[in-house]
Amino acid sequence: MSGIKGILSQNQIREYNPKKVIVSSEAFLNLNINEILKFRKFLNIRVSKIVCYLRRQDLWLESGYKQAVKSPFNRSTEKFKIKYFDYYSKLSNWKQAFPEAEIIVRIYDRKLFPEGNVILDFLQALGIDMPEAREYKIEANPSLSHLSTLVMRRINEELNLSPQDRWKVVNYLLELDRREGSILKTFFTLEERIKFLEQFRESNEKLFREYFGTKNQFVLSEEEIEFYRQQDQIPREVIERAIEERYQKVLEFMKREGIMAKEKIFPKVNVNYLPEANLEFFRIDVLQANLLNGRLILSGLLLPKNAEGVKLTVKDAEGIKEIQWGLPSPIFGELHPDNPIAKNARFRVDNVVPDLEKPIEVFLNGEKVAEIIIDGSRG
Repeated sequence: MSGIKGILSQNQIREYNPKKVIVSSEAFLNLNINEILKFRKFLNIRVSKIVCYLRRQDLWLESGYKQAVKSPFNRSTEKFKIKYFDYYSKLSNWKQAFPEAEIIVRIYDRKLFPEGNVILDFLQALGIDMPEAREYKIEANPSLSHLSTLVMRRINEELNLSPQDRWKVVNYLLELDRREGSILKTFFTLEERIKFLEQFRESNEKLFREYFGTKNQFVLSEEEIEFYRQQDQIPREVIERAIEERYQKVLEFMKREGIMAKEKIFPKVNVNYLPEANLEFFRIDVLQANLLNGRLILSGLLLPKNAEGVKLTVKDAEGIKEIQWGLPSPIFGELHPDNPIAKNARFRVDNVVPDLEKPIEVFLNGEKVAEIIIDGSRG
C-alpha cells in the first residue's frame, strides 16, 4: 500500500464535488487482496468501473524492465529476469473486493485505440465524451530500445550520475535509437518466450473467455516466432560489439556535455602479457575503467592448447575472482576453423577493483599470464 494514500485527497473530492473521480496507478495490479480491501476502505466512495489495460505478459515484462532501467530515480542495475504474473488471478482479486463495479479489460495496443490514442480509448471505456482530447497526441514516456536499455544498465552500474545527468543520457540514447535503430529487439530467447507464455495459457484462456468472449489472444503469431527465431541467430559477439559501440558514443557525449571529465572515464591503462606454455592465443580487448566507483570490466579472448580443466582468475584489490570463460566468439571461431574451441573462446569478468599501487594480475590455472597497470595519477 506504499504511496497509495498520496493518490487521492478526500478533502478535494468534498470541496469540488465532482460528478466523476478517476484514480489511476500502475501499482494497482500489484496489490494483493488484503491491500485492495484496505484501499477500498480508504476510498470510501462508490466505485462503478474498474478499467485495466493489459499487455501480453512477455511484452509487459520487457516494457517494465526498460522503464526500470531508464528511471532517473531507481538507477536499476539488475539484469533482465523472468517473473510470474497471472492477470486473471489479479483481476479476480479486484472483482472480489469490488463486486458492484464493472470491470473493463482493454488490450494495450495502439492499433486497437481510436486514432491510435490511448487517452481516447480510456475516455471511451468510461463513457466520457471529450472532443478536445483529440488534440493531445504526445509520446509522454518513450521507451529505450533493447540495445539502449542494456547500455543504460551498464551506465547505471558503472557511473553514479545525478538524476539530471541521467535524463540527458536517456534523451541522447533515444536520439541514437531514432537515428540508428537497434540490432537487438528481445531480452528473451524464442524458447524462453514460448515457455514463459505457456505458464499463463490456461489463465489467459479464462481471461479472454470471460472478459472478451474470444479465444486466447495472448499467443505468439507465426510472424513473431520467425522474427524471434532470427533474433536468436544474431551472434552474441555482434550484440556485445553493438553495446560497446553505443556505450562509447554515450561516453563521448558525456565528455562533450561536461557530465564526465575525460580523465575520469579513460584512465591510462597498460597491459603486460607474460609467456605461458599452455596458450595458443591470449588478448584483452575490452577494458572499461571507471575510477569513480573503483570497478573495471575485463574481457578478451583466450585459446589454450589444452581446454581440459581451464581455470581463469584475476587478482584485484579484493583478492582472487573467477573469470567466466567459454563465452561465444563466432568471428574468432571463423578465423580458427581447425580449432573447435575458438568459437567459444571469449572471457569476461565484472566488478574488478583496481589497486593503483599494484597491478591487476590474470592467471591461467595458477600461472600468471598478464598484468594490468592502472595509472591513477591523472584527474
